Amino acid sequence: MRKILNILALLFVAIFATSCLYGKGSDEGMDIENTSGFKAEVSASVILANGEDTAVFRALFNGEDVTTEATLYSTTDNEALEEMSFSTYTPGIYTFYVVYGEYRSEDIKITAVQDLDLTNKEESGLTATVSTNLIQVGRSYATFIIRYDGAVLSADEISKVSVYDAANDTKIEISEDSTIGSEFSYVVATDESGTEYLLLAYSPNAAGTRSFWVGYKTKNTRETPISITAVASDIPSRPADAEPNNTSFTHRALFTQFTGTWCGNCPYMIAAFHYLFEDATYKDKFIHTAIHGGDIFKVTLPPDHKRELAAILNTSGSYPFVLCNLKLGIQNSLVETNIGNLMGAIETTMQTDARAGIAVRTELKDNMLLARASVKVSHTGEYYIGAWLLESNLYAAQSNYTDMTDDYLDIHENVVRIADSDPDNNYMGHSLGSITKGERADHLFIMELNPEWKVENCHLVLFVSTTQHKQFGITNAVKTTSLTSGVDFDYKK
Repeated sequence: MRKILNILALLFVAIFATSCLYGKGSDEGMDIENTSGFKAEVSASVILANGEDTAVFRALFNGEDVTTEATLYSTTDNEALEEMSFSTYTPGIYTFYVVYGEYRSEDIKITAVQDLDLTNKEESGLTATVSTNLIQVGRSYATFIIRYDGAVLSADEISKVSVYDAANDTKIEISEDSTIGSEFSYVVATDESGTEYLLLAYSPNAAGTRSFWVGYKTKNTRETPISITAVASDIPSRPADAEPNNTSFTHRALFTQFTGTWCGNCPYMIAAFHYLFEDATYKDKFIHTAIHGGDIFKVTLPPDHKRELAAILNTSGSYPFVLCNLKLGIQNSLVETNIGNLMGAIETTMQTDARAGIAVRTELKDNMLLARASVKVSHTGEYYIGAWLLESNLYAAQSNYTDMTDDYLDIHENVVRIADSDPDNNYMGHSLGSITKGERADHLFIMELNPEWKVENCHLVLFVSTTQHKQFGITNAVKTTSLTSGVDFDYKK
């Protein structure tokens, strides 16, 4: 078991402690009632800040359940929530109220606490992990858990740890008197055996990403720094599920077109996709992405990756070339043949049911995009999630060996700008672990946009892959209409 029994100095609000385990259904909840006969209930007043643990609200009037007719509001901005429940990745104290007709409940406080693992590990040397890699400025903090030879350092030893800014290897001075709200401070946590630990806490006061390493005795973690991103925007809530018992999802094929403005034969494939975009039978059965190689739209990879994304995924080396579900290759031919081959790949995809559905909610502020994807599955197994950021309506003269002169050939659509799908898995997705049929798992994507990109022309494509016979295969994909629009689970009609 790994949950913290109590943690002191939670956020900037107050020093608070609790003496029970936190989890779904582990708290008795609380009732708010007035003399009118209107009553608001919540399933738990303390939840884990892991994005999954949820406080569920219920409204009663004269003993009758009126939840479907009630609305939940946050006291922070008096805005209505999409559903009568609350979950978060951000530790803190949140306050809500419920409205039913002319009735308003008293304020209801929900405390979200960090889910910390203080158990011993089978590892040697010095290691450092954090409770979260994402922080909301002014509302939350990240807790460092530092182990030596697998054991969490004691309260006496933690003061001997040095923290360094990885950008310049500068040591950060930490005062023993610092409290939460200072950049670095200490919090006290107690595990289930009653052992008390002193943990380092990082509370940034500005948005951005910073990396740190720690030193202790003669060891350090310089080769494995920890990166923490602070954002000013709200962290997206978990998407609602209108049909929780349904696992029959609309299936779509994912096409990835490898192209370049220098490629004189690429108009044959560009024209084929242009036809499918307008075809009433097929246009809603596939999602199109375009990865450019060797031109101004090529995907920029992190510094530790030497090759372009196009070279990594397009092992054929051909241009134009298309992958269906990042697996089935489609070679270039004349336009009519390309159209037929693309349609055939769609039909092949439709012959099997989608093993997963995807819903997503996003928050965008100051070129920082947060996207919370929720994956629900129809078959128990291991699943992976990827998100690509695309930009459309990009003009660049297209090399053209054909006799086509259409203006759209120079307008490049669905160009991949960011591929957040884990290079270690050949960009097939971040592991979600094993998911049981009918259950969900979430992943939070953090993307920093280039200010030169036009946000109004950008959207997301998300896909889920799984493994069968030790081979990856994409089982479904969805797209948003913009960076500020979400996607609900799309069930078969």
